[in-house]
Amino acid sequence: MQAATAALIHEMRPKILERKLRLQAAARSVSAEYVSDLLAEVDDTLRRIEDGSYGLCETCHDPIEAHRLERNPFERFCLDHLTADELVAHEQDLTLATQIQARLLPARDIKTHTWETHYRYEPAGVVGGDYCEIVASGGDSLFFAVGDVTGKGVAASLLMTHLSAIFRSLLSLDLPLTEVMTRANRLFCESTPATHYATLVAGRAAENGVELCNAGHCRPLVLRRGKTEQVDSSGLPLGLFCEGRYTIRQIQLEAGDSLVLYSDGITEAQDSAGDTFDEDRLVHSVENCREHDAMALANNILIEVAGFRDGRSAQDDMTLLIVRRLA
Repeated sequence: MQAATAALIHEMRPKILERKLRLQAAARSVSAEYVSDLLAEVDDTLRRIEDGSYGLCETCHDPIEAHRLERNPFERFCLDHLTADELVAHEQDLTLATQIQARLLPARDIKTHTWETHYRYEPAGVVGGDYCEIVASGGDSLFFAVGDVTGKGVAASLLMTHLSAIFRSLLSLDLPLTEVMTRANRLFCESTPATHYATLVAGRAAENGVELCNAGHCRPLVLRRGKTEQVDSSGLPLGLFCEGRYTIRQIQLEAGDSLVLYSDGITEAQDSAGDTFDEDRLVHSVENCREHDAMALANNILIEVAGFRDGRSAQDDMTLLIVRRLA
């Protein structure tokens, strides 16, 4: 079996050496036996890097999950061969992560005099890296967003939690949307690894229309009577460059018109032949039910995606958000 990749080892080695230096510096302030045991663990990990066995489970010799090595570079066993106590702790961590993520999600249906919304959030695993936000502000205004953080599982969910905290803090300042996006990008860029970023569509719906910004994300659909439009990206994903610039598009919606935001887990869903659901199928799906309310429209899309997969498990998180004008 292949051990940890060269890229992962290149990333982990300096982190392990830094921990060794910190342990040596702390030797006088904690138990000598405790420090000695930890230093032995560090040295054993460095030895495994040198002999090429780093990243392989000591029981079955299969690769240890990369996201677990990134979180703890001293892991020695894959998930299938954790001790009973380690397995219980891992399951408790996943349960807590699920509870935290569920509490970060907005109310399923938010309605004002002018707007109604409905979203569906379906992670491929226990937790996911998609981001979904709906915040009602003063008057008849709504902030909404759908995003996708690089990676999967717990690591991606932690980044999603971080992104959510950034936006909720910025929204409390009542800034223009372009300033919210610019600041969110800078904060996310400065506080996450260079290898990670997030695609995102964010908008504000008010009585006079919708402001929309697409930062490298899937193209939202605008459903009007008789036609469907797609909104192209107008900026780079958040986190790529700290000085990213974002432009805002103004969209006028009439009563009964809808805006459909989604993550690529929907358009990249695969059937048994390996074909993807793709944008064209999504457009066809929404055009068949453009007159439906937000909940019915979301249900119809996800039913069609599930039918297309024909029993195959989802390979990626799926998020769908409908913003519909009522009056």
